[in-house]
Amino acid sequence: MKGLLINAMKPIFVFFTFVFFQVFGLRSYGQNKVVLEQIQTYSTINPAASYWHLPADLHPILEAFDSGLFASLQMQRETSIAPIVKELKKQTQLGKIEVDWSRSREYPFHAYLELYEMNPELIYRNKWINLPQAKRDSIHSIWYMACNIYNQKQEKIFGKTMLIGILPIHSLGMGYEIATTGSVPSNIYQGLTKAIGYLSPQMENMEYMEAKMPTAYATDNYWMPFIHNHPRILFDTAKQFMSYSNNGSTQLLRSPEAVLNKINIKDRSPNNPFKDVIELIRKSRAGINYKEYYQVVQPLRDVHENIDYTIQAYIEFNNEIVNDDNAKKYGIEFLQDSVHKIYQDKNEIGGFLVKENVLELNKYYYPDKVYNGYDSTKAFALGTFYAKQLIVQARVIEGKVLGHDFSIKINFETNLKTISLDNKLIMVVHGDKKPSQMVLVENNIPAHLTNLLILMAYSEIFQSPS
Repeated sequence: MKGLLINAMKPIFVFFTFVFFQVFGLRSYGQNKVVLEQIQTYSTINPAASYWHLPADLHPILEAFDSGLFASLQMQRETSIAPIVKELKKQTQLGKIEVDWSRSREYPFHAYLELYEMNPELIYRNKWINLPQAKRDSIHSIWYMACNIYNQKQEKIFGKTMLIGILPIHSLGMGYEIATTGSVPSNIYQGLTKAIGYLSPQMENMEYMEAKMPTAYATDNYWMPFIHNHPRILFDTAKQFMSYSNNGSTQLLRSPEAVLNKINIKDRSPNNPFKDVIELIRKSRAGINYKEYYQVVQPLRDVHENIDYTIQAYIEFNNEIVNDDNAKKYGIEFLQDSVHKIYQDKNEIGGFLVKENVLELNKYYYPDKVYNGYDSTKAFALGTFYAKQLIVQARVIEGKVLGHDFSIKINFETNLKTISLDNKLIMVVHGDKKPSQMVLVENNIPAHLTNLLILMAYSEIFQSPS
């Protein structure tokens, strides 16, 4: 009976002995030396770019290893041997480690780090992580980080993989967002370094974490001279008002919904209030029987100055091109005549014209050179070789109001409104349907003028048709 008991316990003893060495074996090495042999990098999204290449200074990565993973394994990195940084040339090289211990054969442990920027769809397709669609839409790229440690027999004694989702976040930046990087290279490097610090024996394999980084913006020769390191004025739009602070005073604005009045172009009766507009449409527009025409009345309210304004404009609606992504024309077009008016209470104080797709002469943005949208002294060349791009304003509102010439240039791609008064740029405002921040270039403009132009720029009638 005793012999049977001993024989029955042998497999249990062997099992617990195995577990003991697996769990505690790494810690029993004491201060054994480990050599970080190699760091491999690659991007499946932009393999020809340079932004994913590691910087020359690897000390942050090495320090993250020393204070993190190596410390938890009670290993000591050999500092006299620097890791070889290998930038892969093609995707088929991923995961293939070339073992060369000619510099470090006498050391007991050898570590390797792989850093690959991957298209999120590849990660989802392989079911490495499972994220809801709403979360997927906010992720620009996923970095695959694998760390493996081998003993002198080339046996793997440690291996963990971490997936880091890069979520660009908006801060104080303005301009053309560049999705090719997710963020400026220095921020990506800092995020990856922080993730390396989380590597540990206790983590799950294929563990997923997220890194929120400021959005990258293309450099340009149009907005940058005005917004570079210039203070941002933030808007509060949490309620039904738009408010901001200027010169110690809180400005409060409100833009109610616009009203559409359909115009019956077949009605030629003498008492038709749109008689003159209908005659203008018939003289200046083509294919009018297949389109619809409206008068748009946009009320605006400057609460701070206690002034009510109204914009009265006329538009043509062509539903045949609304869903055409390649069309340069929008489904909604303003009549190209001086019939659009601005009223203060019931008094006419100005008028305007609206132009579509206006090219800025000799003004470009440079998608191959990015910055944080605020401080242009910290710009990074991506190495993508993307050519400079023309800056085209989706809509330009030009006219005269209260005795001043004005223009409001609306760029749907950047969500920037560039506003000038008397042929001088006075402010750049960022925000889609509501303003979020602004650079006030000229501080001596009367508040009622500044407020009126902001209200016009963000009135419902000028918003993107999409």
